[in-house]
Amino acid sequence: MKTNKFIIKAVLCFALISSFTSCSDDDPDAVNEEEIITNLTLTFTNTADANDIVVMSSVAPDGLEDGVTAETVVGDFSTGATYALRLALSNASETPAEDVLNGDIIPEADEHFFAYAVNGINLTLTRDAGDVDGPDGSKLGVETTWVAGAASTGNVQIRLIHEPSSVDDSNEFGTTTGGSEDFNITFEDVEIDD
Repeated sequence: MKTNKFIIKAVLCFALISSFTSCSDDDPDAVNEEEIITNLTLTFTNTADANDIVVMSSVAPDGLEDGVTAETVVGDFSTGATYALRLALSNASETPAEDVLNGDIIPEADEHFFAYAVNGINLTLTRDAGDVDGPDGSKLGVETTWVAGAASTGNVQIRLIHEPSSVDDSNEFGTTTGGSEDFNITFEDVEIDD
């Protein structure tokens, strides 16, 4: 009888200990994985002529952050024209492709910032009033307007910064300190034609 009581107590103790050490969804050490971005597309549409479009795209099957990228530029900007930029970010390794911009970046806008730069090409940028609010009250850089100046050829760079220490959108293109780059892509030989 004493043996049976001992066995019952041992089983109850084991069950109690197991319940305390079992895995749960409330695990504080759960890791929030970074988003994978395989495709980036920038579509610039002339606000006065919807047929005047410039498309810049970058594709990296293993992800823009660490993979090998391939960039293409289709179309040229027109001198003096104003363009609205539409961004698209996706993860094509998922089926169907995951919309990373609307699914991850915009909902976590306070943790992201788009910084742009141009070199050699006469493009100016304005972050739109309706742009998404980003970190520190800045504009995220999702809704932007671009103006093509004099005929020129150069590069257009776009970076997505994750959890920057600080951001500044006062020069419109945007600057950051700290954080990590989700991607840093430069499109070369972009042209503005007369």
